[in-house]
Amino acid sequence: MVILMRIDERMLHGQVALTWVNEVHPEAILIANDEAAENDMAKLAFKMAKPDGVKLAIKSIDDGAKLLNHPHAQKIRIFVIVRTLADAVRLVRQTEEIHRVNIGGIRKRENSRSFSSGIFLTEEDLVNLKELHEKVDYLEFRMIPNEPKVDYEKLLK
Repeated sequence: MVILMRIDERMLHGQVALTWVNEVHPEAILIANDEAAENDMAKLAFKMAKPDGVKLAIKSIDDGAKLLNHPHAQKIRIFVIVRTLADAVRLVRQTEEIHRVNIGGIRKRENSRSFSSGIFLTEEDLVNLKELHEKVDYLEFRMIPNEPKVDYEKLLK
């Protein structure tokens, strides 16, 4: 069962490995991103950042959805990490297993504007965010677990 999906451009790094893993207590982490699934250096870095005692799978978006849809996945506490809102929407379109989403770090890019601490969104991101909000039960913005939650409705006001 997916306990949380986090959107974070850096995917699995120290902040996620320490604070978020301690918050959600997963048995496994799924990194779902097409580029990461093909990049051996990224895979090695993620394996090094992975906390002890937690399984790690690095899959494309399509293969990540297949993994989440497998009946065996219902018996495992899975923390899903994707790089972008577009990745999140693609994954959520292919599985009904994701209900809670945390948006963490999305860096400043051309034509983006700040919506929350460390979160910069473009118009395309806002379209994806709206679709994501319609498909999941809960959507929040915060970098680390001890920060106050900013939910989708408050952010867009």
